[in-house]
Amino acid sequence: MQKPRHKFGYHWLWIALPLLMLSHAPALYGSSMVYKNYIVRYDRGWDILCEPYVVQKNDWVLKIFRQKGEIAHKDFRDFLGIFSRLNPHIKNIDMIRPGQGIDIPLRKLEHGSLPGQASGVVTIPFVTLTEVTEVIKQHSDSYKVQKGDTVSELLARKYGRFGTKSYQEGVKLFKAANSQVSNIDLIYAGQQLYLPDPTIREKSWYAAMYDEEGNLRKTMDQDRRAATSEDGGATPPGIAATPDPEAPQGPLAEAAAFTGAQLQSKGTYYLPRQGDEDFELDLSKHPMLAFEKGTKLVLTPDDKIMDMDKDAFHASWPDITPVSVDAQATTEQYVAAIFKSLDDDDKHTEEVTFDGQGVHVAVRAKWTRLESEGRHLCITPISGPDQQTPESIRRYLEQNGIAIKEILPGGTTIGLGRDNQKRHAIRNVLALTPTNQKDFVKMLAKTLGFSYVPNTSITFPYAGIQVQAYANLLATKDGREVLVDFGDLYGDAVTAIGKTGLQVVQITPEDSYDNIVQRLFSAMTIKFEQHPTLLAAQRSAQFNTAITIYGLMVFNDDNRRVLLTGANLHAAITDLLTERGIDIIVW
Repeated sequence: MQKPRHKFGYHWLWIALPLLMLSHAPALYGSSMVYKNYIVRYDRGWDILCEPYVVQKNDWVLKIFRQKGEIAHKDFRDFLGIFSRLNPHIKNIDMIRPGQGIDIPLRKLEHGSLPGQASGVVTIPFVTLTEVTEVIKQHSDSYKVQKGDTVSELLARKYGRFGTKSYQEGVKLFKAANSQVSNIDLIYAGQQLYLPDPTIREKSWYAAMYDEEGNLRKTMDQDRRAATSEDGGATPPGIAATPDPEAPQGPLAEAAAFTGAQLQSKGTYYLPRQGDEDFELDLSKHPMLAFEKGTKLVLTPDDKIMDMDKDAFHASWPDITPVSVDAQATTEQYVAAIFKSLDDDDKHTEEVTFDGQGVHVAVRAKWTRLESEGRHLCITPISGPDQQTPESIRRYLEQNGIAIKEILPGGTTIGLGRDNQKRHAIRNVLALTPTNQKDFVKMLAKTLGFSYVPNTSITFPYAGIQVQAYANLLATKDGREVLVDFGDLYGDAVTAIGKTGLQVVQITPEDSYDNIVQRLFSAMTIKFEQHPTLLAAQRSAQFNTAITIYGLMVFNDDNRRVLLTGANLHAAITDLLTERGIDIIVW
């Protein structure tokens, strides 16, 4: 059905009900706690919590969108993109019909944020409003009867003239909300009534209030669980999708999936020729790959397409590029041939970079290409699972517009969706919350296991006499010491103290925490690396993701590494550091 694109308001009365009440939700109006299954779909680095839904009569997409999900509320354009990618069977969002199954994106989830998320099914407790009368009252306006009022006139103002179908619905709702009124023709001035709001009829659960005969039920499941449709709706939770036996298989099909192409390898493709019969292309002999925006490749094991020279073929149909590749090629060889044919300067790049949340990320892959919407596809062959990029990093990169795909020997792909890796437990992350520079040095010393003694008395010779002063003594476990001065020492005193063998680090009000750390560690000859770079995968740097973190990497005497940074690092970065055994101190 098609619904005109009118302006509409966002009414989010029931959007978050099942999402906010994640545990121990209080019972409301005689309700009971039940559990509902939501499915988790993967989209561009995010787990998307979805509600399976079957389109009802009089539904249209914008109506459904405005009733459900925080994504639609925050960024409607983003929501439309996610909805289209998760529901490819909906070719036109303005054309849906009753019985179609769709997945409604509700919320973006960080990986591992809900129990059972990795399985693709999340069971969440929610409240079912079991008393229909209480539901109606919650969607009614309280009204005090005035002299001369009649129920028919009050309902006609909201539901239309007397006797219409809409008016009769209003009567049913009114009677349910006002059980104390035994005769709706007998009301009196001053009486308190509930006048049901007619917009209740737009709620997705409204039909569930009625039984098969059109009478109001006593109880209902306000957030109905959707089934699936017969025309390609979402797979029900807990049921694995069955592979299509007719779908193309083998290295070429895998290469097509890697590169985002649609493979056509069966049947005949007819190409028009002016003044002659159509050219018949046997797709079983010369498969075709169709890419976004109309780019097409046709594969051949030699220099001919059917009986035509491939150069002549390309001259006749310039929008189709012939690609010579051995019929027994591996997935990697197919990918290489495809990328070589698509290697246009405006879309190919050796390195993809971005900055954000205290890091600089540089991705280098064997094959890299700019795709639609500014997204990059990066493909690299690897020798085994131990060389793959961690899942949390792949998701992080996808969220930043970079799709990482890695080819294992035999053509198996990594990076096309959820795998069995679990997110690392984030540990050894300590946050410092200093109020000033002195507080920061004290906290830092304690965290690193250093000794810090404030206001230490020191004596030193100055102009032939012994002078006493006070400073803050910082010392490592192996006895390396430094005096930290916050502006209490003046003139030649610092030089005179230095002659005694004690080094003084003077901190000025302009010094940042980063500068303080660098100056202290330099004075104490503590080994550190400024802005360290980590490789995401355990393989050579040639084709890898290099992550430079703005901060200091400290190497303790026991070879324990500690990262110190003032950046708000993404969870994927802290996962990587933790997995590498690196402690993290942030401020």
